[in-house]
Amino acid sequence: MRAVIRLVFFLSCLTLSLAWAGAAPTQTTYNWSDIDCRQSRIAFWPGLRCKTTNVVTTEGNVGAFRRWSVEGTTSEGYIHIFLWEAQNSFSYLTTDETTADFLKWMYVNGQSASGFSPVARFHEADYSTFSDTRQARTCAGFRRIGNQRRGGYDWIMGGIVCAPPGRTLTNDQLARFIDRARLQ
Repeated sequence: MRAVIRLVFFLSCLTLSLAWAGAAPTQTTYNWSDIDCRQSRIAFWPGLRCKTTNVVTTEGNVGAFRRWSVEGTTSEGYIHIFLWEAQNSFSYLTTDETTADFLKWMYVNGQSASGFSPVARFHEADYSTFSDTRQARTCAGFRRIGNQRRGGYDWIMGGIVCAPPGRTLTNDQLARFIDRARLQ
């Protein structure tokens, strides 16, 4: 009799805990918050601001994702580095869009980005140069992907660098920017 009571109690607790876990609300909207750059997953340099989002989940709370951003204006021009990261082993990110479409999506002036060069490759990153017609400046951007996972990748990083108005980007500046943009 005592074993039956324990079994019923155990099954009741198990059912309650599963019901509670299933009732957890799905977070489907990214909300950005400023953070101390030392807390960022993106390596930063002086003069840039850092932000992160809450963890966003898909229906059923299986897929979980977070975004990180480092941006600002330095003597080198406007800089924006973006990281989109899967938060568990069930989650993955895909690269269904072209590099140009990804850069337009992540760039603050994406609607004003035009004249994308053909995609080139440098140190495991795809990159392209383009013009920002709104700010009248030359820019370049890259996309780098993390490790393969389930049909996608565990993270996607992108970066934009725009020369100050009236100046152009050199290949050396672009190469240094891509090399400097990394995880910490």
